[in-house]
Amino acid sequence: MNEWEKWIPLESIPARLYKESLIDDGDSLRIILSDETEGQKYSFLFDCLVLSYRNSDEGSRIRMLEHLDKHYAHLEYGNWTLFKVKNSSYLEWFTRESLKRYESIVEMEHYVFLTSNDVIEVLSVDAPTITKVV
Repeated sequence: MNEWEKWIPLESIPARLYKESLIDDGDSLRIILSDETEGQKYSFLFDCLVLSYRNSDEGSRIRMLEHLDKHYAHLEYGNWTLFKVKNSSYLEWFTRESLKRYESIVEMEHYVFLTSNDVIEVLSVDAPTITKVV
């Protein structure tokens, strides 16, 4: 369960990003992250079917961080922000909770935005549109 992998959606994206905002307007989910050193902001727009998302203070996710430290230290998760999770327990939980309503959707993805203050997780059928915010 929970096979973590680095997600590199853009070649030039910085390793460490920080949450500026998370906006759920009912039709889409937008996560704005910034690079602390250069101040560049990136918008991750999920404007497709977002099945579920959660945002937790990283200090309350101690069990998850211990799991990463034990099994995924090679990913240098403390120095990287963007991940995908295969065989996700969150996705499995969602499937059970929805009574397998979305089980026929093969391409559900579990995205994780691991910042120094937040752990944002998104279950979505499509990848977000990523743009630099000027």
